[in-house]
Amino acid sequence: MVKRSLALSVLAIAVAATPFAFALIRLVQTGTDARYVVVALASACGAVIAMLFSRPVTSARFLRVAINVFIIATLCAVVAALLLGTRFGAGILVVACAFGFCFAGGSALYARTRG
Repeated sequence: MVKRSLALSVLAIAVAATPFAFALIRLVQTGTDARYVVVALASACGAVIAMLFSRPVTSARFLRVAINVFIIATLCAVVAALLLGTRFGAGILVVACAFGFCFAGGSALYARTRG
């Protein structure tokens, strides 16, 4: 049981780190475009806030936690992108939803490790 919990925790971290990996790849490719890093940070902050409001985080409530995290993290990503001057459109929604989905998946996996 401990090995399963550890494996899920590592997988949760990897899934939640995906937006940052994507943002850093974009930053390295362009050399100057750090907008995705800011959007990933905003989305992560939204995920943390959603996790705090979803207390207690337990395996029985993992779906509710994931949905809350997805909504809040996606909204925070959209707001951050808009504040950076991005025009609202399909591109911003795809990136925000992808980041929100990664954080929701990570939080759901984390919740599955809780009692």
